[in-house]
Amino acid sequence: MTEVKAADVIAVVDACRCFEWAPYPGGWRGEVEAALIDAVLSIQARYGRPGNGVRGALARYRRHEDRQRLDDLTRLAAWSAKDLQDVLEIAQRTAGVPKAAAIVEAATELVAVGVRHADQVEPDDDVRRADQRRAYTSVSGLGEVTWEYLGMSLGIPGVKADTWIIRFASNAIGRHATRYEARALVIAAAAEFGVEPIRLDYAIWRHMSTAARRRRRPR
Repeated sequence: MTEVKAADVIAVVDACRCFEWAPYPGGWRGEVEAALIDAVLSIQARYGRPGNGVRGALARYRRHEDRQRLDDLTRLAAWSAKDLQDVLEIAQRTAGVPKAAAIVEAATELVAVGVRHADQVEPDDDVRRADQRRAYTSVSGLGEVTWEYLGMSLGIPGVKADTWIIRFASNAIGRHATRYEARALVIAAAAEFGVEPIRLDYAIWRHMSTAARRRRRPR
């Protein structure tokens, strides 16, 4: 992991004390279909309340599937992109590709390297996960940030170092932080608070995205 300065960790910890943490909704442990859909739909999107945004789309998929656990990527890979898009009711794109199509392709690629269930997604330090990461990121519009987020949703420690996380870390330390620095700083700060990195990641993300929406509201 990228090494970070102790002073920078302290600066991030102090910045985290300046806002109220949003409660982490819990992820999708044991549900790889839900984690994959969430990872792709979350790209430049609002997470939303239970009935809208990413959460609303996942709720519609769950109702359609009518299964206790969404943990079989072969089921997700069997969809046509159009049918999945109709069920999710989200027509957004990533890198010009419909997100529904990216979800189906990513499921297909992961199944091809032996990933069918949540417990087959390997920890980041396992050499086998490199094949899984390559399978996921081979899909146009999908990258390492959302691949890490997929693992986080399943309970694998990590940080989704997207625009909000990078901006927060940069503001805290007073200079631009790279994606790798921001990731390492949030992990180190989470350790100082004694919480899982995903809890702090989510709190920062909600704080930054909420603040941005408030600034955009007309006065």
